[in-house]
Amino acid sequence: MEALKTWLVPYIISNIVFGLSILAAIKKPMLARVFLAGFFLWASYFNSTSAIHSPEIYLNYAKLDALPVYSKFITGFFSQHITALVLIIALGQFLIAVGLILNKTWVKLACTGGIIFGLAIAPLGVGSAFPATVSMAIAFFILLKKVPHDFIWKWRQYKKK
Repeated sequence: MEALKTWLVPYIISNIVFGLSILAAIKKPMLARVFLAGFFLWASYFNSTSAIHSPEIYLNYAKLDALPVYSKFITGFFSQHITALVLIIALGQFLIAVGLILNKTWVKLACTGGIIFGLAIAPLGVGSAFPATVSMAIAFFILLKKVPHDFIWKWRQYKKK
């Protein structure tokens, strides 16, 4: 509960912003894609530079998580490989950002990655601004449903020839 008091303002802002991202995904999907792409690009930059210059900051998440299994992972295996693991996460975030600005199949892959990412970090509790990450995953799911299924259509057209 102490963590929530410390991070209350960013926590509230995150939850409002990602709550609004659901609305944007419904009403203005392109706006939601641009916002999420920008957010993931920023997160990729932040995580990659932080992993290289001050990897120890990621150990603070062990105090903020909602599930003890995450604390054990963070203080165990993760603490021994912070830079490598966070750089892999940052690469995934970068690929999600790029996928969102491309078309069709790439957007679907990016949305799927965003859903997995949002749900995977949700157990970090206050550290992930839960339930903002679930709201983000919902926004990605809505966007995923709005992407044209043109790959399947093209495949069917190809088979008819």
